[in-house]
Amino acid sequence: MLPLCIVFEALDQCQISVTGLIMMLLTCQQYENHYLVIDLLEHTGDIFDAFLHHAAGQDQFALHSFHMVENTYLQELHSLASENNGWHFGASSASTKQLEDFSLQQMAQKMGEGAPKWWGLLGTLLGGKGSGGLGGQSGHVVGKTSESEREFSNYWDEVDEIDLEGMINELTGEYPSVKERCANHCSAIKLMKKMIVSSVLMHSTNQKSNMLQSLLGLFLQSAYTPYKVIDTLAHLGISVSTDMISMAIQSLLQESQNSLQQLGWSLLTSYAYDNFDIDLKHYVPTVETSSDLLKHLTSGLLFPLVHGVMLDDLKCSKHLWNMSALNPQANGLHMSRMHSRITVASQSFAQRAWSFSPTLRIKFQCHYAY
Repeated sequence: MLPLCIVFEALDQCQISVTGLIMMLLTCQQYENHYLVIDLLEHTGDIFDAFLHHAAGQDQFALHSFHMVENTYLQELHSLASENNGWHFGASSASTKQLEDFSLQQMAQKMGEGAPKWWGLLGTLLGGKGSGGLGGQSGHVVGKTSESEREFSNYWDEVDEIDLEGMINELTGEYPSVKERCANHCSAIKLMKKMIVSSVLMHSTNQKSNMLQSLLGLFLQSAYTPYKVIDTLAHLGISVSTDMISMAIQSLLQESQNSLQQLGWSLLTSYAYDNFDIDLKHYVPTVETSSDLLKHLTSGLLFPLVHGVMLDDLKCSKHLWNMSALNPQANGLHMSRMHSRITVASQSFAQRAWSFSPTLRIKFQCHYAY
């Protein structure tokens, strides 16, 4: 044991404590490159371990360390939930571009880069590190792993019967083994869990940070999930409420309507109509349920004219209309020769069959021809 009496006397003569000395060394810029400061920084881990193992200050130091770690994780989560990261999904202004540009891989990558310490903690808690340190449970874990591998192998044996890419890889010797596929499968599940946990906490930090929840809500709506289930998941923070889903759908429908309107105004589209019947069945029959549940509907499709078709290429429409069997004003004798088996339709039906919508006729009267 080195004699510290000389050091203690020197500190007393300088009227400075050990704490004051260390704080001065670490905070004063003039001592930044001092050999004592460098020695402190190099042995920071040893100093922390000494504090943790000291009987008198162990609890206090551990509590202070936990507070520091909590603040670090909170700062990273606040940073992830900010608008700059692009995870805000406004239901009233939802667009198809947001849905098309979304990528789970990109989201996971940004989460890992924006919150590396938090991302590493989730990986540790989910078994990414130190999973083999459970003394007596190691054999049990191995048994479970082998059993899951067998189940996973049987599943992929059935799927791979129609997997052409897998067949090609197997012939070329690049087909992954069962262990590799099982590892990739487990890694994907773990990654999804990390994203869900992070998204729930981000949503708790900032209510507008709901990108993953919104997409999951739209998926649940498209899969005919009952509203009670969606609302339950919304309360858990995994999805958004049914009201927000309805707002997002209305916004997407409005965008689709505007796109179709712009496409129709271009006058470079073809129209197709189809009559179909749909039977609206109820999940739970009631007394008020109408017996006539068969509905007769008509769908319409717009096909853009491609291959460089321009408006000038469609100037022949007037001539085609004059020659059409649907035109009641065409020459009867001439039409009877060309379409002897076709009965000339009524004026109203002919106009509906040939003409575009009134909006198009009003906006482009100069291009419209009968």
